[in-house]
Amino acid sequence: MNIYLVYFIILVVACFAITYLFKPKEETIDKKKDDKKKENENNTEYQKLNKSYLIVYSLVVTGDWLQGPYNYSLYQSYGLSLEQIGWMSVCGFLSSLLLGTYIGSTADKFGRKKMCLVFCALYGTSCLLRYVPNVFVLLFGRVLSGISTSLLFSCFEAWLINEHNSKGFAASLLSNTLTWAAFLNGLTAIISGLIGNVVVSYFSYAAPYGVAVIFFAISALYIQFNWGENYGNTETKVKKKKRNFTILSVGLIQSFFEAAMYIFVFLYCPVLEDAHKLGGHKDELPFGLIFAGFMICIMIGSRIFNILMQNEWNVITISLPIFLLGTISMLLPIITMNEHILYWAFALFETCCGVFFPTLGCIKSQIIPEEVRSSVMNLFRVPMNAIVVIVILFISALNQESQFIICAVLCALSFTLSFIIYRKEATATTTNEKKKN
Repeated sequence: MNIYLVYFIILVVACFAITYLFKPKEETIDKKKDDKKKENENNTEYQKLNKSYLIVYSLVVTGDWLQGPYNYSLYQSYGLSLEQIGWMSVCGFLSSLLLGTYIGSTADKFGRKKMCLVFCALYGTSCLLRYVPNVFVLLFGRVLSGISTSLLFSCFEAWLINEHNSKGFAASLLSNTLTWAAFLNGLTAIISGLIGNVVVSYFSYAAPYGVAVIFFAISALYIQFNWGENYGNTETKVKKKKRNFTILSVGLIQSFFEAAMYIFVFLYCPVLEDAHKLGGHKDELPFGLIFAGFMICIMIGSRIFNILMQNEWNVITISLPIFLLGTISMLLPIITMNEHILYWAFALFETCCGVFFPTLGCIKSQIIPEEVRSSVMNLFRVPMNAIVVIVILFISALNQESQFIICAVLCALSFTLSFIIYRKEATATTTNEKKKN
């Protein structure tokens, strides 16, 4: 039996175990919450919002995941050179940096629901343009996809948080929704891979993009008929907020760790391949199975977050081991080229990512002013896009050790900033307790 199939089975079993066997008892959940919040947990309005958001989120991330595995193969089939394909990737991040940041920030003024619909239209158009074997048309498609990515990771979450807070639901319920969103992100990635594999085998490398258009169209229809509109207040200045340092720190934490994630995506395949060859193997690695295993790790991470929150861990406290373990996992490729150690190091990093997504979502819901939420969330992505563009441009000039050192440093910076916030909160809590006494 292939060892990676064994690893995949182990991860699937672990995911089921942590979801069902280690689920906290109902009587321990939110035991310190007041009666109103307990009623909200069973409130049909919350269940309606939760279901509505998760349906749309699952559809849009499925459409997003369908495209990733086939960008290179599609461009190559159209006769693009390796250099041109590289510039396509750079163009996507640059458009997200320069155009996506501005367009995404307009959601606070024009409406988050409207911008979610704009996302569906732009990303759907981008996918349709992949059917045209012209380098300039494909480049324009990458520009649209870069803008769409900024909208995907800001407007949808901003809409959810506003709806959740405006209806007076408990903060613990928001963490529950974000946990399931992270879990479904991993699950849809696996499903998307299977769908993409089937349609490519029957049609062409462009087929997954056509399927993605269908998912975006269904999303747009559901949003139009089931979501309400909400806005921010663009006249409010973020710099006037008292929590300016914390907001800036959280923005940098997101940028550093997500930059490490995107860079890691470019690194893990060639590194595992080199380690496989160094081990004396000549067969091809099952990257589809490896990818599926990593997505299971994201699902495991989301469930770990849920258990920690139900046991009343503070989100900042949760963030500390995420970034520490992420740093360690990125240092291991510098120390060893053992194929199996590397696999589990990367699996650990993906698990950290699974904990990271809902953790960051909860932190942002607490510290970003509602009136400028979309604008700030898009500004958070500016340093990340800049870092990724710079690394992609120079990645060929860097050796493997340097590439992973960059990832480790980014994770370590996230840990440092999280620790500073943690210490500030602990100091503030101690001061308040002394004043009460």
